[in-house]
This record gives sequence, C-alpha cells and structure tokens, in this order.
Amino acid sequence: MSETCEQALANARRLVRTFGSAPEPRRRAQAVLSQLTRAEGWSAHQRASIEGFRDWLRGEPAVSALEPRCRGLLSALV
Repeated sequence: MSETCEQALANARRLVRTFGSAPEPRRRAQAVLSQLTRAEGWSAHQRASIEGFRDWLRGEPAVSALEPRCRGLLSALV
C-alpha cells in the first residue's frame, strides 16, 4: 500500500532528525529514499529531485555528505 506525499515527508523527517545517532548512516539515507519513493502524488519536479538523490546515493558518497544531502532533499520537496 502506498502513502501520500505528506505522510512520506513526515516519516522521512523523523529518520533525518535522528540521523546523527544512526549506527549505519548509509542505511538511514536509503531508508529516507525508500520512504519517499513509496509515496504517490509527487509533482514531476519533486519526482526528479527524488530520482536525483537516488542516483547520487548509488555513487556511494562520503558518509559526511549523507545527512546534509538528505536535509536538502526534504527542503526541496516541501
């Protein structure tokens, strides 16, 4: 079952809020992505932002870049 964009954003925000205490930051970033991709109703621009994040994450960026990029993505989706 899919969820709304608003629900996905709320769930993703919860994950990002506790990012610093996550034992595995890459898994946390992947969980943020999973929350967002399951949702329906994104605009084309929002969907492109999510897909860009997915592609960036596949490149295995530095762990220190994960949280800021997750926060930036959430800001872009509002």
